[in-house]
Amino acid sequence: MKDTIFIFDFDGTIADTHDHIINISNRLAKEFGYSLIKPDEIETLKDKTSREVIKYLQVPIFKIPAILSKAKKELHDGMASIQPIEGLKEILQELKDSGVRMGILSSNAPENISKFLKNHALEVFEFVDSTLKVWSKNISLKKLLERHAFHADQILYIGDETRDIEAAKALGIKVAAVTWGYNSERALKSHEPDFLIHTPQELFELCISHLI
Repeated sequence: MKDTIFIFDFDGTIADTHDHIINISNRLAKEFGYSLIKPDEIETLKDKTSREVIKYLQVPIFKIPAILSKAKKELHDGMASIQPIEGLKEILQELKDSGVRMGILSSNAPENISKFLKNHALEVFEFVDSTLKVWSKNISLKKLLERHAFHADQILYIGDETRDIEAAKALGIKVAAVTWGYNSERALKSHEPDFLIHTPQELFELCISHLI
């Protein structure tokens, strides 16, 4: 069996936080001086990178750290109502039972992730690492590799955003993009991930194939 480590993003990849994030964003919009996300804009925004979304909503760049901090606190308060992506919980447990090594790298707060995993009996991950990087996620990914003494060729990174693809590619890491999260299939395809995954079952099959 290959010693492959599967590193997952959290929001939109494991946890179905999309609608919650939109609601939180709209609650904070007036306080921080940026535009509301209208219902008819949601699908359009899925085609945009995180940089493009920030520009589109006219989010003040210097306020982003404060916005993220407050959003994480609000997300923590609502974590009890957040569910795993449909069909993924069973797949993650199957992967764990098959001897798969898994971890998480996310810009969400560690306490939020831990609360979610405990709520759903999903404590199947070897490690949970957090990053404050909105764009340069590759820096945090590189530090994770160094901290755990992993090599790039051991890793398959699994995420739902174009910035996940960019981060993995910057380090020569293979990346699987899932289409059920924040970015649309079209946006993900344009960034040329190694694998494009449409269902949790496809993800399971991909992970198992990397152990052979």
